[in-house]
Amino acid sequence: MRILFTAMPSAGHVLPLMPLADAATAAGIETAVLTSGELAALVAPLPLLPAGPSTEEMIDRTVRLTGSHPAQPGPGAVEMFAGVHVDLAFDEALRQAEEFGPDLVVCEEFDFVGPMVAAALGVPWAAHGISGPVPEVLWAAFRDRLAGEYRSRSLTPVPRIALVDPYPDVLRSSAEPPAADRITIRPVANGHGREQDAWRGVESDLPRVLVTVGTTVHDDAALSALVASVADAGFTVVVTARPEQLSADVDPRRVHAVGFVPLAELLPTVDLVVTAGGTGTLLAALSHGLPLVVRPFIADQPWNAARVADLGAGVVVDDPADAGAAARRVADDPAYREAAGRAAAGLASTNSPEEALRGLLALVGAPA
Repeated sequence: MRILFTAMPSAGHVLPLMPLADAATAAGIETAVLTSGELAALVAPLPLLPAGPSTEEMIDRTVRLTGSHPAQPGPGAVEMFAGVHVDLAFDEALRQAEEFGPDLVVCEEFDFVGPMVAAALGVPWAAHGISGPVPEVLWAAFRDRLAGEYRSRSLTPVPRIALVDPYPDVLRSSAEPPAADRITIRPVANGHGREQDAWRGVESDLPRVLVTVGTTVHDDAALSALVASVADAGFTVVVTARPEQLSADVDPRRVHAVGFVPLAELLPTVDLVVTAGGTGTLLAALSHGLPLVVRPFIADQPWNAARVADLGAGVVVDDPADAGAAARRVADDPAYREAAGRAAAGLASTNSPEEALRGLLALVGAPA
């Protein structure tokens, strides 16, 4: 049995696949990840099959074609995901997949090359969610753009066999029912990444706050403002940034810039999380019962922020300078931690990666 995992070339798209890919590897299934070669260190020790350009290359081409940046839902995003990525990655992806010979392809939900490769090879494919519910109008725009890509290659779209979905019911509204073909999977904090010294935590008598804007937001000024505000509010701050990314007025006595450290190592050492609201960070924090302060920037982050606020597990801010006051409010009111704890319980009740894998294998008639 061989499973090929495919994803857009971004940590926020690749890392959510890793728990299922790790479970497959542990079960003795030959496993590989297909995405841009620049992410090899991120998925290690899993093998990476390089195909397609970097995200930066795709953004540049998309802006030239559309005049619209793909960081926000809209025409630019539709063109980059369903047009530019397919045009630049499909041929090499198909060649790599033919050599690998998968029996099943698992594609993160915004990677449209994987399903096309599965159609060309005649093998089943499953989607893997990486976000909460997305408006149907956006999915319709993706489908319309993809139709021409399939026709130009004389391919017919093949329906997926399942959606592996880490997004919990506790974060959904009644107007956002889960997909009928859903297989739930429990979010697992990322343990993949570049080699580093073991994380030992930070000794402090003050509450410890993790500040992270993930891997797709590149705004050092806003990050510095978040960090300074939280530190000034009486917290010890652990920030996933290099020291040189922070402004000179950030107090190094209360701020520890640690670079890239996997969330699996960071989250057990902190008391709450200040985040941009990326799905991976948000779900990982909630799975640890940690309340949040969310300052959204791009993509699905505003939607995630609103859902956290509705749940009562965090506070949303518009101005990074307000993050400290919000963190103090969250730390001082036990209701936020209680709501995060309820979310953790809901997440714990979903399928483990091993259980989700068995569900997928049953659908393709493979032994579990």
